[in-house]
Amino acid sequence: MTKLSLTSVIVFRKLARYCVCPLILAIAAQGAETMVTIRPDVEVQLPGVLERVGKQVERFWNYFSSVTCTEAVTQSKISEKGKVLFEQKESFDYLIILQASGMDLAVDESRVEKTHKVSKGSASLLETNGFSILTLIFHPLYQSRYQYRSLPDETVAGRRYMRVAFEQVVQDHPLSVLRVGEREYPLLWRGTAWIEPASFTVTRLQAGLGSTMAETGLLRLDADVTYSDVRFNETEHFWLPSQAVIEAETKRQHWRNTHQFSNYRRFEVQTEVKTADPQ
Repeated sequence: MTKLSLTSVIVFRKLARYCVCPLILAIAAQGAETMVTIRPDVEVQLPGVLERVGKQVERFWNYFSSVTCTEAVTQSKISEKGKVLFEQKESFDYLIILQASGMDLAVDESRVEKTHKVSKGSASLLETNGFSILTLIFHPLYQSRYQYRSLPDETVAGRRYMRVAFEQVVQDHPLSVLRVGEREYPLLWRGTAWIEPASFTVTRLQAGLGSTMAETGLLRLDADVTYSDVRFNETEHFWLPSQAVIEAETKRQHWRNTHQFSNYRRFEVQTEVKTADPQ
């Protein structure tokens, strides 16, 4: 199993092989004529909100591609009654590298294993990668593939957030695909994003399959990603992934994977140039 991916990678071990393979997209932005409430007395058209959120996502990825962190992954096999049957815990040095060329965008995800711990016994496990980058759904290069609509604002812990629903409506060149054997099935995401109105930053994103994939055996795939304010110094701070919870089900299998991201730090590459003495 490769340690690099562009977006999401899913593998069902000890079963038929399932793999989500992302693609590189070259897409323009679009909007719709609905309204989103920022304050009780101020309304902004959704295209304006999408433009500002898109700029924040673009800024986020320009910065996130230059930092590394620690990723702790807990993979759980769940019984029909919701009991954990088997659990595996790993931690990694985690790095995302964004590569942009003109209107093309690619993201490579790299992991170096640090620790590995499993409970007694064995079980088929779900391996999930790349769900921390789901905010690309709002990236200007991807917005034309989705339909957006406003939802009522929601107050969480005393703070008000905008909510925007999204649904992928164009199947060509999807953000990710499910590969079963030699065949590929597009994953059409739909869900809800929570947006901090002062900065237009995505602070939480819930997504699931926008169409049934029963023909592949996959009945449910849900992702819940939260972001937190990470400060690097007194002036630089960004909303970066803090946790991603992924659940998937087939007729006989149920998995829950939790990814936790911490210890963010700048990723720096040091190079040294030496001049050889003349021969």
